[in-house]
Amino acid sequence: MNYNFGKDLKDGKKGEQVIRHLVESEMDLKYIKDNDTNAFDLLFQGNGEDPTTFEVKTDLWEKDWDKGGSGNMAVEYKCRGKPSGISVTKAKYFVYYLVNVSDKHIWIIETEKLKKLIEDNNFPKKRVGETNYDNEKKTSWCWMLPRFGLSEHFDVYTFDGERWLKE
Repeated sequence: MNYNFGKDLKDGKKGEQVIRHLVESEMDLKYIKDNDTNAFDLLFQGNGEDPTTFEVKTDLWEKDWDKGGSGNMAVEYKCRGKPSGISVTKAKYFVYYLVNVSDKHIWIIETEKLKKLIEDNNFPKKRVGETNYDNEKKTSWCWMLPRFGLSEHFDVYTFDGERWLKE
């Protein structure tokens, strides 16, 4: 996160291209289009199947443990006092893309399963993002999910430079 909407949007679009490559090559779905609303980010379709949607979150903040990483996935649910992220998406799948970790880059879960996981656990909440113009409070709220304690709930992928490896 750059705390700059234009830069964040550009980085998010790059992340969506990575997920597009993964979905096309590993899930055998055909890319249909991007979507620029909060309903979903990417639309795909398989042969004779209903369309499938993906919500993609590109995390530029998280790092490897030995470089000061937290081990968390920040799942946004509110921004500027309004529901956002997981609270508003209509996507079938929620994808978390960790750009700056050396392996286990992509975590995929059905959105409804992620919502249930959040509902059933008492994950810490944290304010993140840019600050409000009139005070020093951060604008977004996220649940902080400890990814390594939850890996059994996700399909986890690593790109080794040539191909996707599913954990």
